[in-house]
Amino acid sequence: MKKILRQIKNFFFKEKYPLLSREEYLKLFNEIKDEKSEEITQIEKLNGYFIEKNWIDDLALHTQIVKKKSKLNYHHGKLLYSILRNYINENLELKLLNILETGTARGFSSVCMSKALNDSKKIGKVYTIDIIPNNEKIFWNCIDDLEGKKTRMELLNKWKNELENIVFLTGSCKSILKNFHLDRVNFAFLDAQHDYENIKNEFNFVFERQKKGDLIIFDDVNFSEFPEISKFINDLKSKKIYDINIISSSKSRSYCLAKKI
Repeated sequence: MKKILRQIKNFFFKEKYPLLSREEYLKLFNEIKDEKSEEITQIEKLNGYFIEKNWIDDLALHTQIVKKKSKLNYHHGKLLYSILRNYINENLELKLLNILETGTARGFSSVCMSKALNDSKKIGKVYTIDIIPNNEKIFWNCIDDLEGKKTRMELLNKWKNELENIVFLTGSCKSILKNFHLDRVNFAFLDAQHDYENIKNEFNFVFERQKKGDLIIFDDVNFSEFPEISKFINDLKSKKIYDINIISSSKSRSYCLAKKI
């Protein structure tokens, strides 16, 4: 719920932007761009897939470097890319991949997953859901705000090849998923509302459309900040229908990789 409230505040209180100067955004970027997560680096090495550093740094500068209280990092882009590429390599018989994301925000994660499809030369779609409209010009709390309000498509215009694989869906996850038809969800990244019932609703949609070996990654698995996510993950683990692994990118940010048994 905290994340969706932040997004709503962003959308309706546009006059408060831009929040930082170009120099301040660049300072934040330079402070973290060379930081590494030991756990995620090990996963990259194990999988044998690394996203190109200059590429992800450029994308992150425009979509992940924001003014916020918590420490910035964009290691989840590396994690999503490496795990998705490994999944594709282990399932070469699949002709088409369906990827579902809840919580598009500025589109960073969607673009990283789409790049994994392109680099694997695999046909697939990333379906991503957010309450913020895709064609509304707004400020995004990022360095592009210095150029004025932009739509999400304008913000991501530099990554045209990746955008070809992405389908942007506008609305609440609950309403969109209720009327959304997919036969299978091979891979999901759940990062929208962080309360138990909404997480459960998103999970149930994915679970019913996954087969053995299919994957879900949950963002923000942090008991102190998002206790309901952690509670849901603990409950899911007890059901023994997914293999559960917690991956930390920093002291304050972790992810859950769930593989259907």
